[in-house]
Amino acid sequence: MFTNIYLYIYRIILHFIIKSSRAEAFSLMLRKYYLMKYDIKIGYGTYGGCFTVGNIERGTAFGNYCSIAPGVKIFRANHPLNKFTTHPLFYNPVMGYVKKYMLEKPKLTVGNDVWIGANVIITPSVMVIGNGSIIGAGSVVTRDVPAYAVVAGNPAKIIKKRFPEEVIEKLESTQWWSWDQETLTKNKMILEKIILGEK
Repeated sequence: MFTNIYLYIYRIILHFIIKSSRAEAFSLMLRKYYLMKYDIKIGYGTYGGCFTVGNIERGTAFGNYCSIAPGVKIFRANHPLNKFTTHPLFYNPVMGYVKKYMLEKPKLTVGNDVWIGANVIITPSVMVIGNGSIIGAGSVVTRDVPAYAVVAGNPAKIIKKRFPEEVIEKLESTQWWSWDQETLTKNKMILEKIILGEK
C-alpha cells in the first residue's frame, strides 16, 4: 500500500518537473532532483532510461547529450565469490543481519553523446563508457567501452569505430557537448563538415 502511494507521488513530482521545464532532456530541475534524491548525475540533453529509478545505481554519472533506451540496467556489485556463501544475508542490510552494505560499489562514468540501446546490462567491472560510443540493444557489457566504439553482443565486443582517428580527434577538440541547445544548433554545419572531412 505504502509503496503504491510513494510511486504515485513520485510520478506526480516528475510530471510537474518535466511539464514546467520544457522536456526531460533539458530540465535543470529534473537533474537537480535526481542528483539530490538518487545520487545520479544526468548531463544536459541526456534523456530516456537514465531516469528509470531502480535500474540505474546510485553514483552513476551520465555526460551530456546521451540517448539511453528503456530497460537499461546498471549493476555496481556482484554476489561475492570469495566467501563461503553468495547469499546476501552477510552483505546486504535488507536481510537484517548487517547494518550497512558490505560490498564495494564502484561508480560508473558514462561519457558524452553515448547511445545505449534497449535492455543493455552493464556489469560492475565496467567503470567508463567513452564519449560518442554506441552499445547495441540487448548487449551485456563487461569491460570499459572506448570512445567512439560501437559494441554489441554477450559479452559485448567492439564491432567498429564510428569514425577514423583524425575525425575523432577533431570532434573531441571542439568539445561540442559542452554547448547549450541553441549554440549546438547554430554550429551544426561545422560539426557535419568535420565528419565529412571538409575544412
